[in-house]
Amino acid sequence: MINRTLILCLAIATASPAFAETPLSVDRTELSAQGEIIIVRRTTWPDFDGGQIQVDQHLKPDGFGRLIYRYSDQSEATKLYHQAFCLSMDMEPSQGEGTIEGPAAGWVCTRENTPGNPTSKLNSKSIDWVTATAPSGRVPVGISYYSTGQMNAESSVAGARTAKIGIDNGRCYLSDTRHYSSPFYLSEGIGVICTVMESRFVSTSLDVCIPRQCASNRGTQFAQ
Repeated sequence: MINRTLILCLAIATASPAFAETPLSVDRTELSAQGEIIIVRRTTWPDFDGGQIQVDQHLKPDGFGRLIYRYSDQSEATKLYHQAFCLSMDMEPSQGEGTIEGPAAGWVCTRENTPGNPTSKLNSKSIDWVTATAPSGRVPVGISYYSTGQMNAESSVAGARTAKIGIDNGRCYLSDTRHYSSPFYLSEGIGVICTVMESRFVSTSLDVCIPRQCASNRGTQFAQ
């Protein structure tokens, strides 16, 4: 088990302080060690102690206007923050491939469960099921905030799990795909950052699919 306090200290020590006037994201272009173009996106996230920090994500353009997030591509500081974010939900970073559209950024966390435990449906008629819960509640106006959707799934066959979270009719959007080589049973969270500049209601969505089932959920946030 990773020491959460150590993770937080290292992540905070290697990130710059963030302020309310910080834009949703600031991008810069760099070359990777392999000579490939990458986008380094800086966004504001909570430091789990009442404050905020800025975290850089290394994102690879896919040629279609989208950016790809892979945990393995990140700096050690970003990996540590991703770990800390997931530990706050008793999970660990997903090893899937995240796709970001627009100025947003986010994280995907996972916890693989054991089939046959009390919450498993292995003994029911169908053992392929998935649930999704979109973000909801009150959110701040004029500053970056993050929203987390929750999902649970059990698949009797190998295949892909896809998850898509959207805030404000998908203006802030993150999708993630992870491939499994055997049947799987998991609980996961997917979080995306967004900014709303005026007081109003904001629509949210979470769509999740496994090989034989899909689930969709819609929610509402009130920005004030």
